[in-house]
Amino acid sequence: MADVIDTAAGDAAGLGPPTPCRVLLLEDSGIDADLVREHLLMIDDHAFDIHRVETRQAFIEAVADGGPFDLILSDFDLPDFDGMSALAIARDRLPRVPFIFVSGMLGEENAIEALKKGATDYVVKLRMERLQVVVRRALIEARDRNELTDKRAALAESEARLRFALEAGRLGSWELTLATNRLRVSSICAANLGLADPAEIPTYDRLLERVHPDDREHQQAMVRQAVSSGSPLDMEYRTIWPDGSVHWVQVRGRAIYDKDGAPTGMAGVSLNITDRKKAEERQLLLLEELNHRVKNTLAMVQSIAKQTLRAAPSVEAFPDAFQSRLRALAQAHDLLTRRHWQGASLSEIAALTLEPHVHAGRVKVAGPPVNLTTGVAVSLHLAFHELATNAAKYGALSAENGRVDLDWEIVKPGQTPVRNSVNESCGQAGSGQTGGRSVRDGAGALVLRWRESGGPPVAPPTRRGFGSRLIERGLAHELEGDVALAFETAGVRCRLVIPLSSRVSPQ
Repeated sequence: MADVIDTAAGDAAGLGPPTPCRVLLLEDSGIDADLVREHLLMIDDHAFDIHRVETRQAFIEAVADGGPFDLILSDFDLPDFDGMSALAIARDRLPRVPFIFVSGMLGEENAIEALKKGATDYVVKLRMERLQVVVRRALIEARDRNELTDKRAALAESEARLRFALEAGRLGSWELTLATNRLRVSSICAANLGLADPAEIPTYDRLLERVHPDDREHQQAMVRQAVSSGSPLDMEYRTIWPDGSVHWVQVRGRAIYDKDGAPTGMAGVSLNITDRKKAEERQLLLLEELNHRVKNTLAMVQSIAKQTLRAAPSVEAFPDAFQSRLRALAQAHDLLTRRHWQGASLSEIAALTLEPHVHAGRVKVAGPPVNLTTGVAVSLHLAFHELATNAAKYGALSAENGRVDLDWEIVKPGQTPVRNSVNESCGQAGSGQTGGRSVRDGAGALVLRWRESGGPPVAPPTRRGFGSRLIERGLAHELEGDVALAFETAGVRCRLVIPLSSRVSPQ
């Protein structure tokens, strides 16, 4: 059996509306329930809504529903139930709700036992006037206690969010006490210094030991300035990790002052910016490299224009020849850009120049994998372009049955290059590295051969054009190798012997 006694209190004069308070009353006596109601009505700053239950089951159901209740009042002795059992149920289900016994049973021992079990207070019905004071005090204490609990929970949640944000941003936190030089750091802050345990840097002096010697004085000066001026601390400096490696950290923070304006400490965050610094260094190197490449490219374009104009049979022939060479230069740059200017392979350079003829079955390309740096790749591409252009206009590629064989090999010191059935001695050899002569010294060489066949008879030119000068002089100078170019009747022959180095190396 359960019933609800609805009560409402008027506004206290000048104190605003009363505070609503929902009460769960466990009482089997109707007279005693009315008595409790009358005393609650005397508390004029609260409006009580009383939900009365008489049995164990009704009490359990009311508590299980959660109310929500602001106060529980209970008799100590009931026909099928006892107050101590009700107290245990309430403390388990509604631990934050005040529980007050209103009992007809006298005895200090009962009251002490009830308080030990978690009751808020114990009121004897013979002294019911105490109920007003006890209830008011219990409600105020519960409100304050609940507010404090809520604030603690909110603070814990806020701290958890802050920790999550710091960890997500890889930010370490730190706090410095100026009077003792005591330093407290988080695990991430210690990791930014290459340390696994924050206890390894308990003081500011220990931190300074981790700062790069060249940055130590600057770091101290920035801290002193932030403390004296109150300005934000924002600095970057190098640290030396236990393994000897150098890393960068960024530190931000502010000084802390007491009520008299005296500085007491500092607090802030730290971030490992080593990757960013390395990226900035790479970007600077790339800008410098880009500047160098632009200058080299402009110089090369200027040289191509000058030499093309000098070799052109007429002014009208200049634009086509010049534009063709610029396109070849642009092709090489496109390939190197795709390779992030990390060089290219000899096979890629050959394919880039000769691709149309290779697909037509007019050119055969063969050789082991060879890596070329950017400068060598551009030079060889321009040389192949000149050879292919000359072959298409006047040589083997101008005839239906003509063909070109381009092959290369890596020759070790003292080793003789492999001879082919086609006579490869160039009548106008450069410095003697012709035919089957061996490579005598150094780290070895790349021997590259261009041979034309099946085209019209070749006659030596009466004067050297741009292509011949590029191959014989420019290529030999750029690659520091030997170049032999011969215009034999059977077809043009070109042989390059390039010393192996960091610029030309087998894969």
